[in-house]
Amino acid sequence: MGLNAQFEGTAGGELFNGEGKTDILIRVDDRNVFIGECKVWSDPKTMDDALRQLFGYLVWRDTKAAVLLFIRNKDVTAVIEKAIQKIEDHPNYKRTGTRRGDEQIDFTMHAQDDPDREIHLALIPFALRTAPGAPQPA
Repeated sequence: MGLNAQFEGTAGGELFNGEGKTDILIRVDDRNVFIGECKVWSDPKTMDDALRQLFGYLVWRDTKAAVLLFIRNKDVTAVIEKAIQKIEDHPNYKRTGTRRGDEQIDFTMHAQDDPDREIHLALIPFALRTAPGAPQPA
């Protein structure tokens, strides 16, 4: 609902696109302008899963996507670096772009079946605070 306040009804969650249901999809004039996948970090495989899903959702016309990564670990910086490494190791990786501190790291990837079609991917990490006395995840 918060996104729809900004995008006047063109944002949605769990919407079908490509080969599945994306977590966040924003459309403007019947064109996708943003596709987002939300993941809670458990280990480096989290990024493999996120990228596999995200590239399955993207169709040739889609050029902007993001992984919203929720991190419960104490060492958030180490997790962000592991996530960056997984993106840079992905077969669709082309180059690393702007890094806005640890708030957003931009990458240029290429479309699944077209190495000339560029996808602008943002990694947006969120550090989640654990309730006092709650067990700490690994």
